[in-house]
Amino acid sequence: MVPGRLKVAVASDQALVAEAVRAALASRDFAAFALRWPGEQALPRPRRGPMMAPDVALLISDLDRWARIRAASLLLSRVATRWVVLTAAPSGPLWGAVIEAGASAVLPSDTSLDEVGEMVRRVARGELTIPVARQEELMREWNRLREERQELGERMHSLTPREREVLRLLYAGDSVIEIAHLLEVSPATVRSQVKSVLRKLDVNSQLGAVAALGYLLELDPSDRRVFI
Repeated sequence: MVPGRLKVAVASDQALVAEAVRAALASRDFAAFALRWPGEQALPRPRRGPMMAPDVALLISDLDRWARIRAASLLLSRVATRWVVLTAAPSGPLWGAVIEAGASAVLPSDTSLDEVGEMVRRVARGELTIPVARQEELMREWNRLREERQELGERMHSLTPREREVLRLLYAGDSVIEIAHLLEVSPATVRSQVKSVLRKLDVNSQLGAVAALGYLLELDPSDRRVFI
């Protein structure tokens, strides 16, 4: 490694993206190397050597799934360095998630490589890139989103197996009459089950129940094992 070059670790949930950005940063005179994305697994023990002590690390992820948010937060909290996050997520609660986990700066994914490089240098110098008040606001938004998701998950899991089946069929676009035919019960029975679903999910319509399930699955597709 050339003395004086800024050491930058690059991590992404897409290995090809991480390698492309690593190579691009290396071409701009950074000492860039890749970090393994943890997924749902614990990070490996750091290897000895200077490459495992970055001055700054760059994390690249859309943060569009709960598993990716958890993995990103794990990586930020486990690797003790200053972090820059590059994400397609709009400025809001998901930015708060990575700030809470330790990110020093967050940038939209359409930021140019030159701008990313400049931000990496600023963060390496210890500059404050997000005002404290804005950081606190974003973390509050994240905590609200996390609490809402947890509450919705608990409401979903309070449904009986038959109520889940009815909700699954509503989500698939079936009508009450079609559901009654598929389940070999009366329409009145299905309507009663739908009312129970609405009450447990605290929504006012079938559309609201379907939207609630869609929102939960969008954040965490692993729930498909239960509901789809």
